[in-house]
Amino acid sequence: MSCLREMRLDDLFTFNPLVFDPFTEVYRIGFFMRHIAQWPELAAASIAPDGRLVGFIFGKFLDGVKDNTQQHGHVCALTVLSDYRRLGIASLLMNYFAQMLDVKSSWYVDLYLRCSNSAAYNLYCALGYEMRRVLLDYYPGDPEENAYDMRMPLSIDVNKLSLALASREPVRLPLEDDSDDDY
Repeated sequence: MSCLREMRLDDLFTFNPLVFDPFTEVYRIGFFMRHIAQWPELAAASIAPDGRLVGFIFGKFLDGVKDNTQQHGHVCALTVLSDYRRLGIASLLMNYFAQMLDVKSSWYVDLYLRCSNSAAYNLYCALGYEMRRVLLDYYPGDPEENAYDMRMPLSIDVNKLSLALASREPVRLPLEDDSDDDY
């Protein structure tokens, strides 16, 4: 059993067991601080009965540039402590995230995950996410690894327009100057 609450800055002093999990992408501390400051409602913690941080989600909200159908949320990081996996905590965090985006009238939620992470892929499919495309060499390393680009329409998108342009063709994303990795 655990409860959810917004992440706090002091959680960053206790989250090393989660951040250094092999299934979790590692970001610099500035990444987490930025997300807590800019999108506090999209940074949630799962707390065990003994007060330990056992899971978290960090995301961001992106306003539509051309029109409101582009308003969406992006899951930047989600992890659950290994002893607390398969208890529904990841689903709880993901559902919380989607509810927060529904309040903002977002059209969809998207995320990227390693192609080798079949447990996460199955979880996201069970939650209603659909694979849009494969991002070639998205994760650096030796060897580099591809990522699935997944998306789930939210309640405002009754006709699932956000999935209409889905392509299963692999693509290589251009390098972006404002990547989250820079924080």
